Order: sequence, then structure tokens, then C-alpha cells
Amino acid sequence: MRHRKGIDLTRGANDNLDPQPVGLRVHVPERQHSASLADLPEWYRLGAKCPRCKHVSWLDCWALARKYGKTRPVISLEPFLVCGRCGNRVGNDFVVGKASRD
Repeated sequence: MRHRKGIDLTRGANDNLDPQPVGLRVHVPERQHSASLADLPEWYRLGAKCPRCKHVSWLDCWALARKYGKTRPVISLEPFLVCGRCGNRVGNDFVVGKASRD
């Protein structure tokens, strides 16, 4: 979205997140991002993926923010991830997706 004087109104609000994620489940493999729970817009969903059984589970961002603080970087929560299906604690990763409009 651009202002009539050529000012880009969509950039600068949150440069940590990809402005146009593709699909529902977008894998975030980079380790240098520092997006916090407060930076994640309401229409994004945060999930966890197990590398062993490929199980993906969506997380409650509000509960995570209450427990660990909304300014804590998302990547720092990775050691706390446990697969609900197989119990794996090693190598679990976050996934980010857009919530459906329905």
C-alpha cells in the first residue's frame, strides 16, 4: 500500500517477519531472526514441528506470552518444545503460518 505522495505505508512496522508468507505452513529455518511474540501479528499462527515424526502442532501464543513474556524472542523458546505425539525433545522447530479467514 502506498501513500499518494509515494510513501510506503506497509514497510517499517515489523521488519523481522516476512511481509508475504506463502501457504499455511511456512518453515522458518533461519536462526538469526529475533522476532518476539509481540511482533507476531494476530493473523499469523505459531506452531511447532517434530523432525522425527513430522507432527505439526499449533501453539497458543497468548499462553506463551503470559508464561514467558511477550518480548522474549520466539527462537529462545525452542529448547522447551516437546512433541505431543512421540515425545521427542531434540531438533524441534517452529513453523509460522497465516490463519485462515474463515
